Amino acid sequence: MRENWREIVSGWIEKFLPLFVSILWLRVSLIPLRSDLNLTARPMIGLMCVFFWTMYRPDLFNLFSIFILGLFSDVLSIAPFGIYLLMYLVMYLAVSKLVKYITEKTFEISWIGLSLLLFAVMFMGWFVSSVYYAQFLPLKSFVFSYLLSVALYPVVAGINAFVSNIFLQEESI
Repeated sequence: MRENWREIVSGWIEKFLPLFVSILWLRVSLIPLRSDLNLTARPMIGLMCVFFWTMYRPDLFNLFSIFILGLFSDVLSIAPFGIYLLMYLVMYLAVSKLVKYITEKTFEISWIGLSLLLFAVMFMGWFVSSVYYAQFLPLKSFVFSYLLSVALYPVVAGINAFVSNIFLQEESI
């Protein structure tokens, strides 16, 4: 039986909703703030979205989504081109390998898992960026960005879970 155009469009929207939500989160994270740290210290919203969607909806958030999200982040950032794509790919691979240990646990366990993986991935990104610029980048912005990311994860995860439960009816969280 032939599908009508509404079913086709809704299927495409459902398929790319995690990517669209992650891009919206990235746009929100780039809103200018009045702070001394706002140029370099920002929450790693992209990494949080990669962690969340890879853990809960790996069927909809795949390597294509990682590539588009990483490309979008790299274009909008002042970091060396490709660093966000590398960090998102490492986070995606780590979460996809560890998902069986984190998924069925409480939110606090997944939050601890995020904080450990986030530290490792952000440290790798800081180190690669430091090598690229041939000098150590400020640790103050790295630490502040990490702490801000860990603190804001419940908000990002809660809104992502809300979007998933409302718009992605199958296998909702």
